[in-house]
Amino acid sequence: MDKTTAKQIITDNHNAANGSFIYLLHEKSRFSPERFWDYYDSVAALVTADDKTPELTKLITDNYQRILKYLVFHFDPDDDFVIKDFPKNYLPYIERLEYVLMAYHTIDTRLISEDIFELKR
Repeated sequence: MDKTTAKQIITDNHNAANGSFIYLLHEKSRFSPERFWDYYDSVAALVTADDKTPELTKLITDNYQRILKYLVFHFDPDDDFVIKDFPKNYLPYIERLEYVLMAYHTIDTRLISEDIFELKR
């Protein structure tokens, strides 16, 4: 994925643009593995390109916090928010997000190596 596309996906998610992972998660209450991987790959592409800016860091960090917040809402028995198509084995998805965020902050491509993860595409 090229840097321009990666930055657009990150921005679209930050803005909850129609069709983005965060849009589907929050507005449609639906977990989309395809959009998850689009988002993951966009951050990973910036790691590979060693393209880190304060503006991107803020967007990526905000997106990560929002995604985690929506997952917490899903599990809150006092909240009506329920995510459709939520993976039964969701922890590996969270692990992938955690590692791509660490990789972005440290620009360490070893943290996004496919070999280290249980969750495969």
